[in-house]
Amino acid sequence: MAQNDQLDTVLQDSRLSNDDWQSLADVLKLDEFDITLPKNEKRELINRELRHSYGHTFKNIFRDEYEPDYDEIIRATAKKLKLSVRAHHTIDELEDKILIEVIDRIKETIIKKEGEAAWEKIEEDVNNDIIKQYDEGNLPPGFLDELKKYKGGVLVALLLAGKLSGIAVYLVANQLFFAIARYLSLRIGVAVAGPIIGKSLAFLLGPAGWVFAALWLTYDIGNTNWKKVLPAAVIIIVLRKRFMYEV
Repeated sequence: MAQNDQLDTVLQDSRLSNDDWQSLADVLKLDEFDITLPKNEKRELINRELRHSYGHTFKNIFRDEYEPDYDEIIRATAKKLKLSVRAHHTIDELEDKILIEVIDRIKETIIKKEGEAAWEKIEEDVNNDIIKQYDEGNLPPGFLDELKKYKGGVLVALLLAGKLSGIAVYLVANQLFFAIARYLSLRIGVAVAGPIIGKSLAFLLGPAGWVFAALWLTYDIGNTNWKKVLPAAVIIIVLRKRFMYEV
């Protein structure tokens, strides 16, 4: 499908902010990227760089900016993260798996570097932030109805255990990225569905803040530049979910 696939559809969406575009350019190391370029040119640049960073071989000479397909990239990314990938798994399911795995690896790193208490503080902040957003009417009705009775870091625990689905995965993961970024001193506000999430992810996973290098993926000579593909894919996953759920 390639052109007009899930990746290309995100890049055509009018809800993409300048921060979203710039975050993708940052993790893809597009130094020549100019935010004032016409949208179609930005779409072409990001499409080509992400897809060709995945297919980093001589085959790119014969590919256009829409090859290979997003489906192939996501399945390969999940496999590279050593996740179970079966033919029946949908892209949405694999995107959830990737998000959860990325967060789990960040958790491992924070605990290793800062101790269990640091991660417990992040979990507590997530729980409090989500409840605050819910109480202020900023979350979909019913989202926390069955979860409000839990305390502490249970929302994060449920996420990492794969117990959440649909919009719950997005909302908890989104808030967790904010909490982690704040813990690491990136100045961002509390906003569950704001476009600033791209900046948060660019900081956490991009070249300027590759703070989890020991746990992450290396460049495959002649094949895939995972240091570009992984963070860009995560940003696309979050954007897809934000647009899908219109939050």
